[in-house]
This record gives sequence, C-alpha cells and structure tokens, in this order.
Amino acid sequence: MSTDSAPRTLRATSRKPRPAHPSLAVLVLALASVGWVAADQAPEALLDAFDLSKGGGVQEKLPRSLREISGLTTTSGGRVLAHDDERAVIYEVDPSTGDVVKAFSAGIGGVRGDFEGIASVEDRLFLVTSSGELLETTEGEHGSALPYRIHSTNLGRLCEIEGLAFDPRTRTLLLPCKETKTRELRDHVVVFSVELDPVRTQLVPRVFIPFESLEELDLKDSFHPSAIEVHPETGRSVLVSAQEETILEVSPYGALLTGRELHRKTHPQPEGITFLPDGSLLVADEGQGNRGHVTRYPARESSGEGFP
Repeated sequence: MSTDSAPRTLRATSRKPRPAHPSLAVLVLALASVGWVAADQAPEALLDAFDLSKGGGVQEKLPRSLREISGLTTTSGGRVLAHDDERAVIYEVDPSTGDVVKAFSAGIGGVRGDFEGIASVEDRLFLVTSSGELLETTEGEHGSALPYRIHSTNLGRLCEIEGLAFDPRTRTLLLPCKETKTRELRDHVVVFSVELDPVRTQLVPRVFIPFESLEELDLKDSFHPSAIEVHPETGRSVLVSAQEETILEVSPYGALLTGRELHRKTHPQPEGITFLPDGSLLVADEGQGNRGHVTRYPARESSGEGFP
C-alpha cells in the first residue's frame, strides 16, 4: 500500500488489471443463463422479518459531518462504519444513538473521489467510486491516516456504480449498476461481482433482472440501486434504490425474490444499508441539506427458516 502526504484525487495504480470483458457479444450470451423467479415461487421472504412501514423503525440523527452519508458496512467485530461521498474518510457510528465513535482516513485528509459504497472484508476495508475503482485500506484509530491501494475493475465503461457489499460465500465484492451505459444491460437491475486476491471482475453479472419483472411485484418498472448488502445467514442480497424508494431481495444466485416500497418521509434518500449483529436492518439516508439519519428495523421472530 502507498499513502500520500496531502489529500489528492483518486487515481489508478500502475498495475494493470486482468481484462474484465472480452466482448459484449459474449456478455449477451452469458446473460441468457441468469434467471429470476416471481414472488409466488419464492421461499419465505427475508424482508418479511422487518416492519418497513412508517414508524416501524427507530431513527437517529447523524452529525453534520455525515449529512451526505453514502455507505454503511458492519465489521466482523460488529462495528458499523460509514463514509461520505467526497473523501475517503471513514466513520465508526453507534447505531443506537447516531453518534460518531471515531473517524480515520485513507491518506492524509482523505483521498478525494466520488465514493459510493463501503465493504468490510475481514481485516480489510474497500471503498468504491462511481467509475468502479476500488480503494483498499484497513481500519485505524481515531484521527489516523492509513496507507491504501487502488484497484481498477474496468466496470466504468459499462455502468455507473453505486453501492458495495462483500459476499463471504463466494469471497467476492458485489457492485450494483445505478445507470447502465450499454444496450445489452439497459432496463435491467444489474450487479457485477469482483473476485479478490487477485482482484478480477467476473464477466457474467451476478444479478440481471429485467425491469418488467418488478411490475409482477406491484413495484415501479425501474430500479436504480443506491446501496447493497448481503445477509450474513442466508446469503441473500438486499438492494435499495433512492430514486424509486424501493428495496429488493435477491437470492444468492441472482433470482428476484420480493420487494417493498419504502416510505418517502422516513427514507428521503437511502444511500446505505447493513445488518447488525442482533439481526436488525440498518438504513442510512442523506440529509438533503440537513442532517442525515439512520433507521434501525428490529428483526421479528422467524416463522420458519431460522432467519434473520
């Protein structure tokens, strides 16, 4: 890892990544094998474990330093980390109060970049930019400036990335496309996966769900992800969209299981999502000019499958 003596703009390292996408023609053929199922075929929904209605969660305001909160993750030790969208400054947040416990940065003052998600991978932390560059660092003490490394995924030419999660089942990072840039990906919910050690983007999207399938769940006919998280017990992914005010549940293999609309006054701009050690669901919203906030949804008792 390398660090800077002053804040600077995120840039790629000299190491060249392996080619990610040999051709979009191959991609189109591969996408045909990625399926989805309607709600009446799905097993018990993980989202049913949470009361997502107005007043169903406990909300806490965040400090002004996190009014543009842009991502959440839970470490293996159960600590909640968050970041804003302009510098690689990471905050530990107490979800029960919204207070910041500590703050540390990648590089002195925090590397500049359009950061759109954070993921904890054992003793490593990853931030992702909208162009798909991954910043790797570690957790530090309050006020510390840490070394970092930059990895390129080559996804920026296919879509604008927003959100990041770690899937321990496959030891991959999941990167959702907020906006797609190619005809082949258009009008779909798309999530790519990136292998670790070495970092390598997988050709076939982990999730490839046509927008039209959302209508079968009585949801809006579009979905632009703003955050993603993997449920630690089931391996299912939960995606949230600030634009459509919707949350989706997807199987470990990319099948659409269910979805819910979010209450706009509770979630004016959801930008981060994670699961707490007690099974609660935590959602972070930008302040839209005011203070941001986190909303904790306690888990109900399961009716059958033993989750959350």
